[in-house]
Amino acid sequence: MRRGDSGQAPDRIEVHSSLYRALLEHAPGLRPTAVSKGALVAASHLIEGLVAEADAPTVLLSGFQHLGHWAAERDRYLRLSEDSDVIAVFAGEEPPPEWQTDHVGVRLAVGNPLEQEWFVLAMGPSLAITLCGLDGAAHRRTPEGGEPLPEAEADRVFDVVWSFDPDVAQAAADVVVAAIQRDAPERADDVRARVDRARPTPTVTEVAAFADQATAGLLERLEHLHRRERAADRRASGAKTEFLSRMSHELRTPLNAILGFAQLLEGSELPPEDADGVAQISRAGRHLLTLVDELLDISRIESGALPVDPTPVPVEVLAADAVALAAPGARDRGIAIDVDIPDGLTVRTDRRHAVQVLLNLLANAVKYDRPDGTVTLTARRDGGYVRIDVRDTGPGIAASDLTEIFAPFTRLRSAPAGTEGTGLGLTVSRTLAEALGGRLDVASTLGAGSTFTLVLPAADRGDVAG
Repeated sequence: MRRGDSGQAPDRIEVHSSLYRALLEHAPGLRPTAVSKGALVAASHLIEGLVAEADAPTVLLSGFQHLGHWAAERDRYLRLSEDSDVIAVFAGEEPPPEWQTDHVGVRLAVGNPLEQEWFVLAMGPSLAITLCGLDGAAHRRTPEGGEPLPEAEADRVFDVVWSFDPDVAQAAADVVVAAIQRDAPERADDVRARVDRARPTPTVTEVAAFADQATAGLLERLEHLHRRERAADRRASGAKTEFLSRMSHELRTPLNAILGFAQLLEGSELPPEDADGVAQISRAGRHLLTLVDELLDISRIESGALPVDPTPVPVEVLAADAVALAAPGARDRGIAIDVDIPDGLTVRTDRRHAVQVLLNLLANAVKYDRPDGTVTLTARRDGGYVRIDVRDTGPGIAASDLTEIFAPFTRLRSAPAGTEGTGLGLTVSRTLAEALGGRLDVASTLGAGSTFTLVLPAADRGDVAG
């Protein structure tokens, strides 16, 4: 790994004499594929299972970055080795001394090129499979002007080569044996002898049969996992929706009572100190009611239970509805709202939900704009869509925050002190925009304001009911 002089995280990875590179040099026509860590683990376990079930002599060379899970991996390979030749090649963090090597494992020195790889080689007279992976640096997300973001273990992406060609498997085995010869020479002769005994000499028909078996098994296993995940997601989503629906009803009843009595008190003659307390009760109650409504909206959208009735609606009607609702808050802060909507611009959408999104955007623009600033609402046709922009003259949003602001309960660090909100408005707005067949975009420049753009399907003016 190449590191900067400061010892910071590597800006790139250079691997010499690696299994991955050796395979591509041996067979330039091999096509690497980017897969997730989960898919790679499922494939490697399937191959290990094929080796364990094979009738003919086979050998499995399996390497992995253990990341501290020495005991679990060692025990798994010990179970596999009861019926098969298995050589586990460990690389990564230093294990406890008693786990350096055993009859199933070979320890590679830290810094070995193979340390960066995940590989599984299965070889035998009727079986020749090669699977190897190298961390896919090209697939890692890199923020503008920053270091690559650390990936969660389950989300890591690998470039993978998977081949049933005996020559390719042999070339990969030679690279692994060479690494063993260099770092654990006392094991090299034993490993090479096992590999030679299992040198594959299958016919094309046998290779094709095992390829079909492995591929079918992998697809079946992955599909089974996907079915379980989808079923679990549906159950969780259904339970969440039911819970939130019931809780919404249970919370609304006392909340409405609290707000009703607060309104009665606000309309009566009260000492100043009591009037302030009643105002606090009313404000907190409305805030909690908004939070309940937004949580329920998110749940309904995710479960597909949100009713959406798209009809042709003039954009000027949506803008008028949203501006009328946002105007009182804008007046309180001295914010001007300018509207510039071309005549005849029409979208196909659910009017109530579209107004809800625009109101959220206008309310946020008013909330985060500088005092006496200006919020501008404009729209234009863009192919088969209409882009409705809500632009403010506030402090803007840092580039590092743009991907985070749509996450639930996220509040901007630049928010003025005392700014109220649930942290769900933009989350609801984006999910609603997608449910309406559109999307929600954002662009911002620090010190120059932000622009949120609601994109909705366009409709012909003549479709609007008279």
